[in-house]
Amino acid sequence: MKYFVAARPGPMPPSPEQFDAAIEWLDGKVQDGTFDCIFGFMEGGGFSVANADSHREVLDLMAEYPLFGLVTWEVHPLLEFKEGIDTVRAKLAEAQTAMTSGG
Repeated sequence: MKYFVAARPGPMPPSPEQFDAAIEWLDGKVQDGTFDCIFGFMEGGGFSVANADSHREVLDLMAEYPLFGLVTWEVHPLLEFKEGIDTVRAKLAEAQTAMTSGG
């Protein structure tokens, strides 16, 4: 499964050594295929597309991050493009029918 995992700077800035450790850790995760990519935000922090078999595996991965307690996390499981599109379209058609029939 793929996950959007974002980390934004938290209440306290890291030391330069913690920052270096985080960059090294992130590079390693790209190299070993755990992350498909990493992008930074202009205002600080960034996000990755992570590969994991479960929500728990993502939590464990986040806990390994050298800046774990110094960032605010945002995590979302991802679907492949068009995965579930039939379900969404069927629900839209159902809602449209209900609106035009008055019930």
